[in-house]
Amino acid sequence: MSAAPLPRPARRLQAARVFGATLLSVLGVRIIADVHADSFLGAPDQLLSLVNLFSLGIVALTLLVAFGLLVARRWSTVAMPLVLSLNVGVFVPLLAYDVQIGGFLILWNLALIGDSLFSLTSRNPRSRRTAEAGDSAWLQRYGAAAQHLLFVSLLAGLAVFGFDIPHVLAPQVITVACSVFTLALVAPYGIELVRQRRRYLIAAALALLLALPGALTSLGSGLALLWGVQALMLTVIVARGPVFGDLLQSFYNRPALLILATFALLAFAGALVLTFPTAAAGDASIAFLDALFTAMSATCVTGLVVLDTPVDFSTFGHAVILLLIQLGGLGIMVLSTFAAVLLGGRLALRGEQALEEVLDLASPGSAYELTRFIVVSTLLIEAAGAAVLTLLFHFGHGIELGEAAWRGAFHSISSFCNAGFALWSDSLISFRHDVLVQAVHGGLIVLGGLGFPVLLALWLRARGSERRLPLQARVVLWVSLGLVIGGMALYALIEWDASLRGLPVGEKLSNALFQSVSLRTAGFNSVDFGALERSTILMMIVWMFIGASPGSTGGGIKTTTLAVMLAAIPALIRNQPRALLMRRTIPHDIVYRAATIMTIATAVAVVVIFALLASHDMSFEKAAFEVVSALATVGLSIGATGELNALGKWLIIVTMFIGRVGPISLALALGTPRGSHVAFPEAKVMVG
Repeated sequence: MSAAPLPRPARRLQAARVFGATLLSVLGVRIIADVHADSFLGAPDQLLSLVNLFSLGIVALTLLVAFGLLVARRWSTVAMPLVLSLNVGVFVPLLAYDVQIGGFLILWNLALIGDSLFSLTSRNPRSRRTAEAGDSAWLQRYGAAAQHLLFVSLLAGLAVFGFDIPHVLAPQVITVACSVFTLALVAPYGIELVRQRRRYLIAAALALLLALPGALTSLGSGLALLWGVQALMLTVIVARGPVFGDLLQSFYNRPALLILATFALLAFAGALVLTFPTAAAGDASIAFLDALFTAMSATCVTGLVVLDTPVDFSTFGHAVILLLIQLGGLGIMVLSTFAAVLLGGRLALRGEQALEEVLDLASPGSAYELTRFIVVSTLLIEAAGAAVLTLLFHFGHGIELGEAAWRGAFHSISSFCNAGFALWSDSLISFRHDVLVQAVHGGLIVLGGLGFPVLLALWLRARGSERRLPLQARVVLWVSLGLVIGGMALYALIEWDASLRGLPVGEKLSNALFQSVSLRTAGFNSVDFGALERSTILMMIVWMFIGASPGSTGGGIKTTTLAVMLAAIPALIRNQPRALLMRRTIPHDIVYRAATIMTIATAVAVVVIFALLASHDMSFEKAAFEVVSALATVGLSIGATGELNALGKWLIIVTMFIGRVGPISLALALGTPRGSHVAFPEAKVMVG
């Protein structure tokens, strides 16, 4: 008995997969031939080279197989793995010339071969996942195929631009043709969404109005707009499809694991993109370890760098770093959850509870409101900061308007996300005399470091919705104010005739205030850290270790952790049963959680400092400063970053990753009670 044919959606997906694999293979062969002229493919300028022969042959065969899949010809299901095998075969010998590209395409085609042979050969007339009742007919029919083509088209565009081959006409034409075809395919669904939700039309019109002038000025800008529209449609389709639902389900079940995975994948993906030749300012590409260090620093909003960001990276590299900062600052899961809310309605109770744990919320059912507030407030604050900085850079420092706008947007996002990346090699030292520039950066840093729950509480209080700020907000505000004022006083007192020497009194105070704000988690510096006193270095280590507040873009053990521990000390001294904080009793589990977070953070810092001292010839203060800066995702350095060898870079990479996702994962683990079937007798141990 012959097997039943594949259903139409599955056939469309198979055709999209074989077409996408061939497109990427043709581009991959073209890139390797262009970069490695000594390969067996022949020189790129040869008309009848193996590149052209392979491209023409594989494209013709792919179109034939895709047509056979669409019209349900049985021979096409056998021919598809053969075409994919040809793609694998051509890249096996090319591994000797380019492991990165060749290995990626081999794995891509092998994965598709495995899926075609073992997943879809069941000939199940129903899809592997039942479509949601609210899904459109178009999404059920074409959603999977369109999603795959959109992803491949974006990947192809990134490859053409990233590997600096836009001067070669064929890859550019193929990529643009694929993009236009894909957008034509998804156009009916876009029209359907606009009809359902009129606000999408307004948002799309405003975005198009802002982007169209730049797109008409150059081909690169036009292609960027084209790819931006594709990325938007891909986001919408993924958010409405089963894959996103599976991700959210995993998030609800094991949020800590998913957070670790998303941040790690984002950093590694960013590192791969930063190794593209176009991301480098010079002729040589960025080494993978240096690219990974930069990508991890941006994703974890740290700001530590082993390369000079404005000098060693191109504008494309700066854009990639900025995107990593934005995604890392807000958090992948917060953005994803917001997309689910925007496109599919309110979160289920289980989803709200999971998000509450991630954002460290105290009030049940507030996750939806906070999630929406996070994205909207972030965009508004960053836009306002970018506008003000643009005006200051243009009129105050004579920077050309377009360049001023780009630098203003970059520094606004970097400041609000507490990342510390700057487009000046000396960070903000050149603005040590400009109080306004410091004030804007400092204001953005403070807003980003307070935490979104506090910003929401302040907003509700300003609107009159709440008569009194919750305890969380009051603790954060008072502790943050104390740390800022205390840090400013100590810095000014110690550094008055050191790093602040030569400045007028007013500028000494303004720079001391800015450094007090920045050293919490931002990582900007407006003075030369080479002239710091040793006592100042110790103070800065303590302030960095404390960090920002829960639910913020910053790191550290958090201000609330410090407040709880300070409240527990007098309770212990006075032999009180509970710690008191602002006339409120703090539960024992909160004190236990705070002590655990502080202990683990201290232990991680000690271990990494020991490893750094054992593998490098550097002073203890440099090692301690660097490790705490990485662990608290601050990004300040007193010169140790430039002394790191390969092992040291890996140590700091892991430390930044732990500092960013460790406290979140730990909070999730500690916040999930696990019952035990065994009860042990109580015993007292003498401590202290």
